[in-house]
Amino acid sequence: MAARVELRTVFFAAMLLAPFSGNCRADGNVIDVSTPIWNPVVAGPQLLSGVGLQPPGQMFFRTYMFSEFGYGRYGGAWSAGARSLEPKLASINPNVEYAIGMLPWLECGGFASEASWWQSSSGETGAAFGHGLGDTSLYCKQRLLAPRRGGDTLWITNMFFIGLPTSQWAGPVGTPPVPGGFAPLGRLPATHLGEPTLTELVLFRKTYQPFRFSGGFYYSHSLPGSSGGVSQNFGDIFQYRFAFEHILDDKKGFAYAIEGIGLHGLPFRLDGRAVDAGDSSFGLIGVQPTLEYGFGEHVAAEAGVLFTAFGTNDVAAFYPNLSLYYYFNPGGRVAGR
Repeated sequence: MAARVELRTVFFAAMLLAPFSGNCRADGNVIDVSTPIWNPVVAGPQLLSGVGLQPPGQMFFRTYMFSEFGYGRYGGAWSAGARSLEPKLASINPNVEYAIGMLPWLECGGFASEASWWQSSSGETGAAFGHGLGDTSLYCKQRLLAPRRGGDTLWITNMFFIGLPTSQWAGPVGTPPVPGGFAPLGRLPATHLGEPTLTELVLFRKTYQPFRFSGGFYYSHSLPGSSGGVSQNFGDIFQYRFAFEHILDDKKGFAYAIEGIGLHGLPFRLDGRAVDAGDSSFGLIGVQPTLEYGFGEHVAAEAGVLFTAFGTNDVAAFYPNLSLYYYFNPGGRVAGR
């Protein structure tokens, strides 16, 4: 147990301090503006947190709708086939995000959400639904590596999320627990609804004009909790997300992307507590084609449909997703991110 506690202490200390460990060296994590960099203003991958940062003072508002329609359930072994799901489930999770560039290497933001879900009747099970305030997330994003003199196009970013269970804290105006923890796979980050959660992630992007390759690795740990006076400790969650973008028109921000996402519920927790809530392990792998389009300098939109391809102990579903960005830079023109 001592070793586990030590690991937990080191891990969370790193999570808390990482967003503030950057510096502003001209040859480090600040973009070298003397070298032209191809970085068009486009919406970017929809299921992946943006790798780029807002310049100091530049901000954006993003409204997006993650939705899910469950049609089947995967069994206890990884498979592409799913048995019919009864009762049927559906949910929508509209979000509003705000972010602002704080320093050349630091961006901070957060998003609030509403959550609604529906469950059809089946046999002796009656229909049910719930809606209300969803969870809230706050984050800091730190640039670790940016394009430098000589044409290098690799970006690496560190990000730390704090998930606040406002769906439960809000009481009667919050969202009742979703049956089986059912929630949109594309949610950023995808975690259990109604659980306080810490998430650490590393993002990267490499550009070969007119293509961009992006990805990220996420690790989420929900804090110990209870429900009705009973201990409730979910297993940790590991996620990975990748995207291939082809920028067809960088002036109009017109592009398409193929995005992939994997989510794995782990049968353990970093703090050493026994997992006593939810499935001991579960997982999903999904693929989404995405379209991106810009409406002038300030507005960018994107839409796609995510499909589950493989899974275990989880819901097979498809997920129509829609996002709309508004960028604003009080100091001048909007810069790409």
